[in-house]
Amino acid sequence: MHIPYTSHTYAACGAVTRGLGLAGVMAGALTFAAAMAPLPLSAQSATPPPGCEAFLTIQYKGCLASIYWRCSAAPDGITWEATYGEDGPISVSTYNDEFQWLDTFFFFDGSRQRIADEGPKPASLSELLETGENVYDFTTAEVGPDGMERTQYAGIDRLTGDTKTVSGEELLITEFATVARDPETGEIRHTTEGNQYVLAEERLFLLGTDSWSENGVTEESDYSPVEILRPGDKTFGKTKPRYECGAVDL
Repeated sequence: MHIPYTSHTYAACGAVTRGLGLAGVMAGALTFAAAMAPLPLSAQSATPPPGCEAFLTIQYKGCLASIYWRCSAAPDGITWEATYGEDGPISVSTYNDEFQWLDTFFFFDGSRQRIADEGPKPASLSELLETGENVYDFTTAEVGPDGMERTQYAGIDRLTGDTKTVSGEELLITEFATVARDPETGEIRHTTEGNQYVLAEERLFLLGTDSWSENGVTEESDYSPVEILRPGDKTFGKTKPRYECGAVDL
C-alpha cells in the first residue's frame, strides 16, 4: 500500500495518503537529507541529486503529481518519490524493494515520519504478487512541531484480479484496509480502506481511491493515476499537477 494513513499526511496532502512499508534501513548509503537536498522547491520540475536518475512521473487526479528516482549509491530497489500539489512540493518519501515505506519528509511544516519498528509482519510486495494477498503490521514515529508520536499500522492488501491500463502501462488493481492504533493503549486512531494500483514492472504502488475515517468523520478521495510518463515522453519530469486542480485545497 502507498504512505501510512495519518492525520498529518491527510493535512499535508489535502486527503492524499498512501503507502506502507517497513524494512531494513538504508545501510550506509545516501541519507534522506542528502538525497532530497538538491530537490528544487518549484512545482515545475524536479532534479534528482547527482548519481540519481528519475525514471517515472505520474500525473494523478486531485491535482497531484509525483516523480520517482533511484540512486547508484543506494541499495538495490531503494526508491524516492517527490509528491507535488498545485502550490509546490508536499513531501519526499523513501521505499525499499518490497515497497515498504521507510521515511517521509513534509515540506509544509518540516515534520518527518519514519519506520520505528518493523513489527511482527513486514509488508511484502513479493508476497502480494505471488499469493494475491499481503498482511502487514508495523510502527512509525513522527517528529514534528508538536513533538513525537508513535503509531501502529496493521492491515491487508489484496489483488482483485482486475487490471487497468494507463498510458499503455498495465496496472494491477488492489483493495486494502488499514487500522492505525496507539501502540501503547491499542486505541484506534483512524482507519482507511479503498483501492490502489501496482505497477509490477517497477515494484511500485500508485494512489487510487480511499475512504479515511477518524472520530466519526469520513473523507472520500480519488487520486487515481491519469498519466504515467517515462524518460523521453514530452512532459516527463514536469511536476506541475495537470488534473482537477482547483477542485481540492492543497
